[in-house]
Amino acid sequence: MDMKLRRRAAGLALAAALTLGVAGPAPATPTALAADTLTVMSFNTWHGGTQVTDGVNKIAGEITRAGADVVSLQEYSGDSTRQIAAKLGWYATDTGTHVDIISRLPFEGEDWTSSGNGTVAVKIKGIWIYSAHLDYTKYGPYNACFDNDSYETIYADEANRKKQAQEILSWAGSSPAIVAGDLNTPSHLDWTADTKSVHCNSVVQWPATKLFADAGYWDAYREVNPDEAAVPGNTWSPVVKSNQGRPEPQDRIDFILYRGGSLDATSARTWGGGSNWPSDHLAVVATFNL
Repeated sequence: MDMKLRRRAAGLALAAALTLGVAGPAPATPTALAADTLTVMSFNTWHGGTQVTDGVNKIAGEITRAGADVVSLQEYSGDSTRQIAAKLGWYATDTGTHVDIISRLPFEGEDWTSSGNGTVAVKIKGIWIYSAHLDYTKYGPYNACFDNDSYETIYADEANRKKQAQEILSWAGSSPAIVAGDLNTPSHLDWTADTKSVHCNSVVQWPATKLFADAGYWDAYREVNPDEAAVPGNTWSPVVKSNQGRPEPQDRIDFILYRGGSLDATSARTWGGGSNWPSDHLAVVATFNL
């Protein structure tokens, strides 16, 4: 079975298990890192954990419980990245912006660019990993659900995120890469004909995610969980449910995308929620064979 078919079959099997209520694997716990695997987490930290009591400790604890090796952080605040990394004893970038990467593995290379609203990259085990956070203004689901805008208007308002996605793609080049972050847009893989009823009767080819897909990037979560209706994977928002008396659109806007080489996502899931969760987003965790 070729890799694409094997990935699809594995995803369908997992989706079926979830639909039938079969329990999944227990949460990962930190162990010695296998030479041929890497677990990546994307985590919007809600202004560096400042919006909840004891936020830094809670964030560090969730990273440990998720079994992550590398974490793409968004919404930096003050020295939150340094504090989180210090709690874990990990390596960290220090961009001074709202994106950083922390890792229990040393960096083999590091770079930063203003492209994509600020993006940092580190090289780990021969793979470039990017932390991205795209523009939050003119949020697309509000166009569709609150303003009942035309598709023409929706796509026009996505222009800046589309531009930022293209900048990241151009910067990443053709090397194998993992792009993880809060893209502030839903996915074209989610707003489909099968899910119109939960997406304000709209089918939208969201430009930023479509650009990555057209450039050969796999969406790790949707690859492993291919049924967008049965397993939506919403990450926005576990706490925001109302917007001026209207239901807040619930969407998957945090992603782990990857391309190239022998990279293969073997598992992917959302992470978090509950009364002690320190973010207004759920995190995403994916494990790769290298």
